[in-house]
Amino acid sequence: MIKEVNIGLFLISLVILMFILTWFLFLIKKKKGIISLCFTLTFTFFAGYYVYLILYLKPITKKFEKYSSIEKIIITPKVEKPMIKNDIFLVLNLNGQIIKVSLNDEVEIKKDVTFIISDIEGIEKENLKVNFIGFVGNPKFNDGQDIGYRISYKDIMKSKALNSTNQKYEIEIKKEGKKIGSIYIKFID
Repeated sequence: MIKEVNIGLFLISLVILMFILTWFLFLIKKKKGIISLCFTLTFTFFAGYYVYLILYLKPITKKFEKYSSIEKIIITPKVEKPMIKNDIFLVLNLNGQIIKVSLNDEVEIKKDVTFIISDIEGIEKENLKVNFIGFVGNPKFNDGQDIGYRISYKDIMKSKALNSTNQKYEIEIKKEGKKIGSIYIKFID
């Protein structure tokens, strides 16, 4: 089988030979030399294009040939399902009694009872903060995370109350810095 490179070398030598013959024809008769020059230039163009294809394009196509057999992977974007706020519950431990409170609900707690925000259900806990506004769980570092701390009415900053009688307070739930919802605690006598 004849290689493409050998054909390319043959065509280049043929072009050189044609230019030499064109030069001799031009010396003998100018009209025949000009016609021969037109044919030689046309043949040179096609021979040059062939050499370009075998020396430049063929190696590139061989290099990328291995990618044509690889399956194309279609990545579908991950669509987050919308959060339904009614499915999120805050779990409060009131002196051993467990209470689940839904978002935007209000809970009445006696002023002498201490409670713990023990857990939150219905949402992934990564980058989640539950902050009782007006209470600081760790005075050395207030990160706004109040899960696991004992909370009593006497430990709360009364200036953060939502009403003038200092009885209603907000527990704010945030995910990645965005507010998801709140639960309201109302202290009663």
